[in-house]
Amino acid sequence: MHILFFAPYFNQPRGNSTTIKRIVHFLQLRNINASVIPYLEKDNWYLPNADIFHILHATRFVKWSSENNFILNRPYVLTMGGTDINIDLKPDMDGDMFSFINDASFITVFTEDAREKVGKLYPRWLEKTKVISQGVWLPWGISEIQDALDPRILLPAGLRPVKDVLNVLPALDHLVEVYPNIDFSILGANLDNDVFNQVQSAASERKWMKYAGVVPYEVMKIWYDKAQIIINTSISEGQSLAVMEAMAMGRPVIARKNAANEALIRHEQTGWLYDTMGEFIEAVHSIVRNDALREKVVRQAREWISQHNSPEKEAESYRNLYELVFFHINNTE
Repeated sequence: MHILFFAPYFNQPRGNSTTIKRIVHFLQLRNINASVIPYLEKDNWYLPNADIFHILHATRFVKWSSENNFILNRPYVLTMGGTDINIDLKPDMDGDMFSFINDASFITVFTEDAREKVGKLYPRWLEKTKVISQGVWLPWGISEIQDALDPRILLPAGLRPVKDVLNVLPALDHLVEVYPNIDFSILGANLDNDVFNQVQSAASERKWMKYAGVVPYEVMKIWYDKAQIIINTSISEGQSLAVMEAMAMGRPVIARKNAANEALIRHEQTGWLYDTMGEFIEAVHSIVRNDALREKVVRQAREWISQHNSPEKEAESYRNLYELVFFHINNTE
């Protein structure tokens, strides 16, 4: 069985790239052949004779396929993330988009909340929509936090409005008065010039803040090693790999309340959730000042990710779907 993935990116350091590389790797360990066409990367890609297509990101793919006159001539599985479900897709979507989703053999999403949202778009899609949580694959380990916390806060996120990377700036402006050695770093691609300019302006006014641009996943270890707290400030999410990686590595996480983050984190059990600046400030104080609680939460978060987000389990779930599609192909020919 040969699966051809259509992913927006593969070579660029994006969340989509990390996801597709992980899935392909663990499928190949199960003797499933996989090829990838990163359809938004400007290059010429060989189109192999695959059995099944697996498409990531509905709205981007439909736009690309229309512009490039690409014909879908194989059954396909569609994976939809946060941008599709929370931002782009509406019940009044156009006919091309509806047909594309309707014709998918299966739809996969990362959370139950996302599955419910697919059902609200069109109830008949609910039956073929499956929840497959992302796996966490760490090619390296990081050291335990040994020193007193400054704290050093890391926000891994691309610069675009939905990530709202400056959301906690008022809280950080307050916290620097309490923790004069605080450090705040944002890592991620510049995906929106307005957000980029706002970040650059904010960083220029604060010696404890920096924007470090794009850092490829393969060399993220040094940043995670230095970080003492990982945060997520997104208005909405599909399922944050950065949050999951931090939990798996043993770093405390503070995440903004949204459906995806609340599916991952139980407050003061596997991480900290915030909605207001006061709640964010309290979470930082809790992590810095309460060693016993921090260590307990970090341990429980690691255990939770290990139990629920195995890349082997993720690959096995996809293989089961492919086999159902493949069986249907062979029994209808």
